[in-house]
Amino acid sequence: MAHAASSAALVVRNLLAGLRVLLGVVLLLMVLVNVLNAAGRYGFGIAFTGSDELVVYAMIWVVMTGMVVVTAEGTHLSLDALQSSLGPRGKLRLALLNNILVAASCGYAAVQSYGFVARVGRIGQVSMGLGIPTTIPHSALLAGFALTAVTAFCLAVGTIATIARGGPLEEQEDGR
Repeated sequence: MAHAASSAALVVRNLLAGLRVLLGVVLLLMVLVNVLNAAGRYGFGIAFTGSDELVVYAMIWVVMTGMVVVTAEGTHLSLDALQSSLGPRGKLRLALLNNILVAASCGYAAVQSYGFVARVGRIGQVSMGLGIPTTIPHSALLAGFALTAVTAFCLAVGTIATIARGGPLEEQEDGR
């Protein structure tokens, strides 16, 4: 059982590392598109139709994918005034509360996003610049909220298991 858990943890770590690299590459490509568009517009009088729209849609996907990554890694922005005054078990309980709240709020947002994506899909709305179905960029919110909710739920379940086992007894290496 412990071997399966460590293998799963390794797979998750590698997946998150791959996602971070992919997000970095997409950000660099977004900068390249902006530079090429600006150079074309101001240097040659040529505007690339839909390039601004492409960058905005890519940014939405980057943000929503990044939300899943930082939730899984526990590296999201937080105020640590309360956390720094707690012991290891208090920090664990605070992490549990945080993950439950994130799972619930992102789950709710995912349900609402699904409704919106379904509506724009039914009417066949397309973007003005690229002419792509707007379900594609709007699905970023659905995917990001849903995957973040699942991630936070899994973290909450893991935290409950840790609390049930009586841990942690001392501060963990990564401070969580």
